[in-house]
Amino acid sequence: MNPKKASSLPPLSPAEQALMDLIWRKQPVSVGDLLRAVNDGRAEAITRSTLQTQLHRLETKGWLLSDDEGRARLYRSVPSEKGGRGKVLAELKQRFFGGSGLSLVRCLVEEGGLSKEEFDELNQLIVKHQQGKKP
Repeated sequence: MNPKKASSLPPLSPAEQALMDLIWRKQPVSVGDLLRAVNDGRAEAITRSTLQTQLHRLETKGWLLSDDEGRARLYRSVPSEKGGRGKVLAELKQRFFGGSGLSLVRCLVEEGGLSKEEFDELNQLIVKHQQGKKP
């Protein structure tokens, strides 16, 4: 399979997004390790077959690749975490904020419950971008 650019990938459901978050942190990851991570702290555990169905869907959509390594099948993401999260953010911005980045940031600032440290970091990021520096 040719890796796709994140922008060309189909959208993720909330459950798929949560799974991708785990995969980005733990990749390459086996079904067994992923199942333990998914069920950690859950009141009602999901089954191995449910997880495998979700992984198959993500593979079909182009978000994941799998390789058989020894006895275990290992999964890794196709897009980088930054690229994948950017894709999800662009969809969120379009769907909930009419494509306006300012509206999205305004919502985070006014309703998002940002900590003082997060506000300070946001201000530093804005200043760097105004000066033409990339973080």
